[in-house]
Amino acid sequence: METGKAIYKLLKDSADVGAICADRIYPELAQQDADAPFIVYTVTDTTPSPTKNATSKLDTARVELYCISDDYEEAMNLGIAVRTALDRQSGTISGVEVQSVDFDTSDIQFDPDQRVYVLEHTYDVRVLRTGTAVTYVSTPGNAITVEEVDGDPSGSVNKIVFSNDTVTIVGNTATVTSGGGGVDTQYHDRYNTEAETLRSGATANVELYYTARADGDGIAESATSDEGETDTINRTLYYSDKHRADPDTAADWTEYTTQPADNASFATAKAALLQGLNETDATAETRGTLPLSLKMVRTTSAVITELLLDTYTGAAAAYSVRKLDKDYTGYCMRVRRSSDEATQDIGFDSNGDLATADIATFCSGAYGYVTRWYDQSGNGNDATQSTGSNQPMIYDRVAAAVVTENGKPALDFDGSANELEITTVFSSLGSSDPASVFSVCRSVSQSNDAVAWNFSSDTSNFVSAGFHFNGTAVFGGRYYPTAFYGGAYAQDQALITLIKGTTTSHDVYKDGVNFPSSQTTRGDLNNNRIGSLGGNRYLDGTVQEIICYAADQDTAGNLSGIETDINTYFSIYT
Repeated sequence: METGKAIYKLLKDSADVGAICADRIYPELAQQDADAPFIVYTVTDTTPSPTKNATSKLDTARVELYCISDDYEEAMNLGIAVRTALDRQSGTISGVEVQSVDFDTSDIQFDPDQRVYVLEHTYDVRVLRTGTAVTYVSTPGNAITVEEVDGDPSGSVNKIVFSNDTVTIVGNTATVTSGGGGVDTQYHDRYNTEAETLRSGATANVELYYTARADGDGIAESATSDEGETDTINRTLYYSDKHRADPDTAADWTEYTTQPADNASFATAKAALLQGLNETDATAETRGTLPLSLKMVRTTSAVITELLLDTYTGAAAAYSVRKLDKDYTGYCMRVRRSSDEATQDIGFDSNGDLATADIATFCSGAYGYVTRWYDQSGNGNDATQSTGSNQPMIYDRVAAAVVTENGKPALDFDGSANELEITTVFSSLGSSDPASVFSVCRSVSQSNDAVAWNFSSDTSNFVSAGFHFNGTAVFGGRYYPTAFYGGAYAQDQALITLIKGTTTSHDVYKDGVNFPSSQTTRGDLNNNRIGSLGGNRYLDGTVQEIICYAADQDTAGNLSGIETDINTYFSIYT
């Protein structure tokens, strides 16, 4: 009874305890339907302290105290406040002469039936049965403990112990312990050492590792400097239901749903990690477990450099065997396998090149044909061909290899039927509207005129580029209603550029050189094709890249930059 009065008084007078659970402090049994958080305590095993030659003047009682909350962090905070209010207290408390209150053990459990966390503390309390306890002045509060060690509570003080055992005075002898001590520090240091062993032994770059248990928590951290970092920094947060979870055992860890943004600082990511402990409480309740370990892993990824469409924006359509936009997440092409007519979308490898290894694996022992060449401009102008005999080849079964031109993958058009169709490239293109088309292509045959591509917006306006052979090998590019030809052309891979201004003016470039042009009248066309003029003048050769702009890129000052980027990748000319 005496012990219980003192415990209640200490808890009731604690501002920290009251701030969390108000006056919900219950001896023996909580009232029915008590709102959490609350405290329940009971006094057990009251035992008199024996003496050799006199009646016992002290009772030692065991106090079992429970901090109950439906929130993990709140239960832990309440436990801290309770321990601060009780541990190492002494003096006259609610008329009870308390010689000492000593914290003993702590444990936390989750009650799945009541869906609450129960943090259990035990304390040993020594209460004077007779006489008067020695009075003392504590400055600051709870910093000094007076112990009665000669069995005469009304006599002079024999021993004074300062908080954390830093100074002990017995009689005329003072003992100073440098660096503090006490149970808390011992537990904390031990589990910090364990945490550091786990952190430093991990294969992954674990910057922070935390593990929790009833008798001590451990945390180990080693922030990596981000100064001068040229890569993208990724800090990934995880939690585990296991105490002392192995950082390298992936099955033990779960990623938090919310992660810090890329390039977050160590401090920002750490705050997010600790906050994540609360975010997992609801899930923990349904599992009947708690996240007992946390970790933060730091990795880096190379900064993605700007690609052609990132620098020269606004393309109307863009087809290539390389990635043209660093933010493009789609595929490069769809390939049909001749052996069973199966199709598969093929993307890019880690270097941004067409994933030729994936094509080889998919088409092994068969021919591979392109059914769709994806538009990387974001405008959805995919070039497609549903008829198998009209599809250009990308994988040669006889050579057992992807078709290449000058070491880069290429779509091979057969000169008789192969073409890819496009709904539209230029939604509107009048006689006064500018346009620019850059293409990497090659013509093999000189027996007829061959058109690598043709784009139009209606029956009266179009632009086309082709290889026109009229007795001699010449190259031509056209803009309706006039046609133009220019320059001798060899049967090699070439960078062909057509620039149309805001009038009927036009320029054709081959390998960066502007060719003079002569003009002739041309009839109406209304086709958007790669590999033909639209049912005729089929290309016998290869196409590797076509990029279209509804703009005059020469006047815009981008002509040289775009052609340099293309030539650097395909190594067409010096």
